[in-house]
Amino acid sequence: MSEADNDTHSSRTVGTLPLDVLWEAAQRVMEATGIVERATDETARREWAAVARELIRLGLPTYDRHGPSTPGRAWWTAQNDTGRIIGRWAESYEEAVIELGAGFRSRIVWCVADTGLDIRNRYPRGKQGEPCIHPVTAEPIPGPDFAPITPLF
Repeated sequence: MSEADNDTHSSRTVGTLPLDVLWEAAQRVMEATGIVERATDETARREWAAVARELIRLGLPTYDRHGPSTPGRAWWTAQNDTGRIIGRWAESYEEAVIELGAGFRSRIVWCVADTGLDIRNRYPRGKQGEPCIHPVTAEPIPGPDFAPITPLF
């Protein structure tokens, strides 16, 4: 891992709940919100409320979405079980995994704090508007310090 990677990740703690538990929470959020054809203020509020209920149910803190950010706020890059590289701003690892799982209606296989987009940028992107899909891995691909002799893609 490069020095920049260490700086990006050292100040962020990854949650202790297993991804399976967070996937179950994401499924409950999906049940509560249903399939939305076009997001509105109301549907976003409904999703936020469902995520907050799940965080409380899991014994995790919730945050005022209109208040100041917390020290844990970060951009979280993740990969779902279809291979898509996705991400979002969230106040915690658990919030990110639940929101990404519910939003993309798929299980998350890994999720890391990535405010500098160091990890996101390791994945080649397709044309604008196309999803960024790569082979599913148990963790993000290594950075440039650990680059393989042959390309991964």
